Amino acid sequence: MTEQPQNASNTIIRQLFQPRMLLFIWGGLGTVFVLWMSFSAMIPKGKPGPEKTISRDLLTGEMRNFERAFPPRGMPLTPFQGPDGEVALRDFRGKVVLVNLWATWCPPCVEELPSLDALQASFDFDDFAVVAIAAEPRMAKRGPAFFDRLGIENLVLYADPRLEFAGTALGSIAGLPVSILYDKNGNELGRLQGGADWSSAEAQALIRAAIAGQKLS
Repeated sequence: MTEQPQNASNTIIRQLFQPRMLLFIWGGLGTVFVLWMSFSAMIPKGKPGPEKTISRDLLTGEMRNFERAFPPRGMPLTPFQGPDGEVALRDFRGKVVLVNLWATWCPPCVEELPSLDALQASFDFDDFAVVAIAAEPRMAKRGPAFFDRLGIENLVLYADPRLEFAGTALGSIAGLPVSILYDKNGNELGRLQGGADWSSAEAQALIRAAIAGQKLS
């Protein structure tokens, strides 16, 4: 009873390996390959350009602690509070964005805010936005007077009163301040933990490189 299926399978195997059948199989594969090559040749291909990377020479001085994002991370979707209601980072797509998380009780945060204000003044808002988010409650009432006292003129007051943006969207943060740089497509280029003079030449060179579409190598 078991010999008939076995004999049938042996017959099929012998037929598959006959010269005529092998020629048919290889001929079919060759035809598929030729068609694929012809189709590929019809697709226009752009010339590969040089990869744009941000030179590590820029990461000196005030930017020496800037660390590239690896693996790349996208913009968090968690909303936060703006002057006219809830906003999210996706509302800034098309611009290079520097998110800065700060608080009034954090001396390094308060110290670097004027330099962030100066950085925003150095670039067109259509290309670049500093999104300084106060990670504490009651900033909607206290914030305007606090900005006036510091002489802040170019930054918009944003707040994360329930710490949802800081706590869930950006992962583990060792402390404030922290600044995260995103490209125009919403991909994180890197971040700097701690305070810095964002009006420095090194900071401005980093932002110019990001606006030019370069990525940190």
